[in-house]
This record gives sequence, C-alpha cells and structure tokens, in this order.
Amino acid sequence: MVDKRTGADKPKGADKPNRINRLLKDKAKKDFEGLTNLVMVTNLGLTSSDNSEMRTEVRGKGAKIQVVRNRLTMQAFQELGVEEVRKLFDGPTAIIEAEDPVVAAKLADELCKKFDKKLAIVGGLVEGKVLSKKAVEELAKSKSKPELLAEVSCLVTSPGARIAAQAKGPGAKVAGAIKALIEKLEKGGGGAAAEGEKPAA
Repeated sequence: MVDKRTGADKPKGADKPNRINRLLKDKAKKDFEGLTNLVMVTNLGLTSSDNSEMRTEVRGKGAKIQVVRNRLTMQAFQELGVEEVRKLFDGPTAIIEAEDPVVAAKLADELCKKFDKKLAIVGGLVEGKVLSKKAVEELAKSKSKPELLAEVSCLVTSPGARIAAQAKGPGAKVAGAIKALIEKLEKGGGGAAAEGEKPAA
C-alpha cells in the first residue's frame, strides 16, 4: 500500500526507514554491549495489564526489562560478536537484565510461573556466553550473590557471638582476676620500678 501523505503529514523520519533502523540497532548495541546477565523471555499471550504488572515486579527487584525488536537486536548482538544469537529470539521478545545473573534467572523463572503459559524463557547471555533455556532454569536454582553474602556474614559473626557469650561466663572471672592483678602492681611494686629502683630478686 502506497503512503499518499505529503511530507508535512508524515511522521519525522518516515521517509528514512534505514536511518531509523540503524539508530535503533545502535541503541541496542549500547544497551547490551556488556553481554552480561541477560535473560530472554517470549510473550505467549500477555495482556497489557499483565505487561504492566510484570514491569512493576521487575523494577521492584532492582532489575530492568526491555521489549526489543528481534531483527535489529539480533543484528546488534551479532556485531558485538555473539554468533549463536538467533536461538535467543523466538516470537515477541523481552530481555531481563540484572547485576547478578542468578537474580535475572530467578526473576524470569518466577514471572513464567506467575504468568503460566503466557510467558516462557528462551535463553540468556552471561559474560558473552549463550545459555539455553535449561541452563537458565538451572541457574535460577542457584544462590544469588546477596544470599551467599548473607551466609558468609552469618558464618563470620557466629564465632564472635560465641566468644561474647563465653566472656559473660567463666571467662569473665579470669579477665577480672587479671585486671585486679594489674591494678595491684600499678599501685605497689610497679611504681617503684618505674622510678628506677631495682626490683627484689
């Protein structure tokens, strides 16, 4: 169908589709140039209300989600050196990105379960490596960085907590006796020694 609108009626850039596509592809390259912690999901029937709810949930977890144009985004990834990128785009695609790859995978898994049969994981990209759907699902079962840090913190603080508890028990008596001895020496013979007197043999 021929566009019969005059130049003034056409939207800006409508007569230069190649330039617009190039700009969109360049934007995709800039957005995803790190090729890290990306999970691709495909829309199998989400409503606009579902979409809005999904975006709110992703933002609430400190992650980002972006609906992309498959062909232009594939070209961007190919120019970034990812040759197997085609398998990551199957139908309308959205890309979830997070600082931690496990968080991105867990979030994608949770959303797919929440919107049953309306959303599906396709695959992912971590450090430039293409992950299959199965690999992303396995990654979702791993512990995230915050969870691992919490465990390490717990292990580090536990011995300290035990020492503190011991200091309140029998250990406190020993510490008290040592302190009393130090005070006695400071008041008695310790002072004379400090003035240059030779202590008794």
